[in-house]
Order: sequence, then C-alpha cells, then structure tokens
Amino acid sequence: MRYYTLREELSAGSRWTGGYDLGRQWQLPGVECSTCGVAWGGGGYDYPTVDLSGLAGSEDYERPRCVPWPEFSVLRERVLPWVPPGALVGPGAGFGPLTGRARGRFAPVVIHMPWILLLRPEVMSRLEGLTGAVPVPTRFKRARGAELVELEVLPGGRIAGAEAHKPCETCGRTTFVRPPLGKLRVADVPPVDFARPSASLVICSERVIDRLARELSESEVVAVDVGGGPSESATGQPG
Repeated sequence: MRYYTLREELSAGSRWTGGYDLGRQWQLPGVECSTCGVAWGGGGYDYPTVDLSGLAGSEDYERPRCVPWPEFSVLRERVLPWVPPGALVGPGAGFGPLTGRARGRFAPVVIHMPWILLLRPEVMSRLEGLTGAVPVPTRFKRARGAELVELEVLPGGRIAGAEAHKPCETCGRTTFVRPPLGKLRVADVPPVDFARPSASLVICSERVIDRLARELSESEVVAVDVGGGPSESATGQPG
C-alpha cells in the first residue's frame, strides 16, 4: 500500500483564512539532559484522547518548563498508565484536546502543521472504516463557524535513514534531520491507514487520499508520496 503525507499549499488570495493559537491542558516538560548536554522538548507525540484530570497532581503538567532528566523520568512514569498502547511519550508530549483561539475560515482539511491533522466534522463520515486515527473534537474558542476535529495518530513506521543516527543513551534525542518532502521515504509502516513515523510527520494511505479526493482539492492540500511506489506529488489523489 502506498503512503502519503499532506501539505497545505494555499494560493494567493485563498478563501481559507483560518488560523489558530493552540495549546493543550497538560504536557510533559522539556528536559535538560546531562549526557548529551541539550535542553529540548518537542510536540508531535501528542495524545488528545488522554484526560489527566483524574491523575493526582495533574497540576504538575500544566506549566511549560524544562527539568533535569531524573525529575522528567518521574513525571513520565506517572502518566504512562494513562496513554494508549503503543504511545511514545517524550519531552514536551501533550495530553488532552487542542485548546486556544481559532479565527478565520477553515477548509474541510486543515494542515497548518504537518504533525497535526484537523478536519471539519462533516468530513469524518468519509473516513468510516479506515484505521489508525481517533477523532477528538478541539476546544478552540471562536466566535462562529464550523468546529474542528483533530485526529489522534499513534506512532508507526519510520523514516528511512533515521536508524543510522544513534540516540542519546539517556534522553533519546538524535541529530537526525527529516529529509525534505520529495526525498523523504518511510519504511516498516504497519497495515493501518494513518501512522506517525516520527514526531513531526503523519502519513496516510492511498485509501485516505481516494476517499478525500474532493475535500483535499477544495482545501488546497497536496498529497506527497512517501512510500510504496515512485515518489510523486498529487493534488487530491495519487498519481
């Protein structure tokens, strides 16, 4: 099965003016690693289905900050029973639906950031029977207009070449830089329709592209082939 990642390519004067300031109610802090000497934390491995309101001390996850690795390890251990099977939980991982303020007019499919997939609710029926994504309504504040649904996509597969970069033995950080789209290829993708080969990349199967052909075209979203066949780009459908 061929896989694609989605890229927004809005034309000049596009009618899609939507934007947002986003956050989540809970997140793990960034980490200060004494082994590799780097302070870091990143989004992407986020879990909007996870509700930490029942976790004792959940306020420990409400303030963004960086902490030493031993303190981070304790905080991570406390949330592991709450996350879905197969989840990767690293520095900066977020929990709970997207919050913040949305403005403007949103397309049926929204890809402002390549690791966050947002859909208008009426599009969800087009994905019935497909696997690998769980829809979660966002909690954006907005004056009017359609609500948006975020797809929670679990880790799966890998970016070809990433395995050559040895991670830090303590915090897991690597020096691997994601190749540009067009050169990026994925490998070992599980048999699902949505997967996350890295924190900053979500991919979808040719079945998703077929189902959403009209919506992708309307949204000015391009599907870029990342595996399963010759590299190519298509608007709305595979080449």
